[in-house]
Amino acid sequence: MNDLFRGYNLRDYNKNVRCFFMFGVPLIAGMMIQALLYNLYLTRLGFQEDLIGQLVGLGPIASGLFAIPTGYVSDRIGRRPFLLATAGVLFTTQVGLATLSDPRILLILSFLAGTSGAFLWVNHVPFLAENAHPERRAQAIAIWMSLQAITRMVISLVAGCLPDIMVGLTGANPDLPGPYRYALYVGVGLCLISVFPLLGIERGGRRPEPTEAEADEDAPFPTKEFAAYGSISICRGASMGFSFPFFNVFLQQDLDTSTALIGIIFFAAQIVTVPATVMAPAMARRLGTVKTIVPTRIIGSISLAFLGLTGNLWEALILVLIGATVEAITTPTEMTFATQVIPRKYWARIQSVRVTGFQIPSGIASVTAGFLIVRYGYWITFALAGALRMTSAFIFFFAFRNTKEKRPEDELPA
Repeated sequence: MNDLFRGYNLRDYNKNVRCFFMFGVPLIAGMMIQALLYNLYLTRLGFQEDLIGQLVGLGPIASGLFAIPTGYVSDRIGRRPFLLATAGVLFTTQVGLATLSDPRILLILSFLAGTSGAFLWVNHVPFLAENAHPERRAQAIAIWMSLQAITRMVISLVAGCLPDIMVGLTGANPDLPGPYRYALYVGVGLCLISVFPLLGIERGGRRPEPTEAEADEDAPFPTKEFAAYGSISICRGASMGFSFPFFNVFLQQDLDTSTALIGIIFFAAQIVTVPATVMAPAMARRLGTVKTIVPTRIIGSISLAFLGLTGNLWEALILVLIGATVEAITTPTEMTFATQVIPRKYWARIQSVRVTGFQIPSGIASVTAGFLIVRYGYWITFALAGALRMTSAFIFFFAFRNTKEKRPEDELPA
């Protein structure tokens, strides 16, 4: 048990890491309110899944297009400007998305909002990896993933009730857009609050010295690893685009679930991710990264494929919980593994490739899924999502099954 929780004391990390965690909590909270309620808000504006798919898809496409330039520029000027831009862009675009209703303007705003994804997801792992000591890097990433899970868990429960709260405060009809719009404004405010912890980040402050392997500036470009991670990200991104953006609409339209109950389901999904994320580094130490990721991800792919076939809410809940657990174990493990097999000088670039490979297919899949759902139903998109996630597991296995791992976390002090 002590092995499981080594390295999880926040006092073991420097000011920059702690400020990043404080930035992430309100930002993720604001993003979660948007993710849970915005599609339901759009249905009350009279939009169907085809337009919802386009709106959802443009954000990841923008993230993918901006990811590689973001990686190169952030290597030169640092991560802090991009983290500030993340909060600024989200605040500005979410105000417009929650206020305006012209489809053309909403499409533009969705694209612009997507750039924030590149700024955040390209820089979060390099920032933590650069500011945390090598022996605590896996734990720093796991803490960040856990904070995301806890924040989403709490906000899922609260956000599902926000429209009803707004109905009580304003007396508006719950079937009209108004209560959902006011709830979305709460998320806007949280994005604004996230700016303040970033002001405490020390630019050019003291950072842990890189290990000898990480400091090798003559390390050759890891072509095989880049190709593998790019392919894995394409499959995972497309899988996400075919499934996750439509979970809430699927639950409400196909399974006749209330908004408050959808919030509880999302809450339950986040509950299981917290212990799973905390467990992930210990699992990888004991089993190895490949034996942790591959079978776990295969289980998740099967549960995702079956989700579109169920007509029972309890079965859907179990399948959602399995999928959430799988992602909580495999995602931080895969991120940490990248910092072990790829030289330090390429960290931002591999993260750029991962984000581009994930986000653009995710956006394209969401746009495609909207049309497929209108014509065939949800079963086909969830089946495609499951098949793509399984493919990513096989790619990881064949690419890294013979890789010898470097595990500096084994040297953590007792």
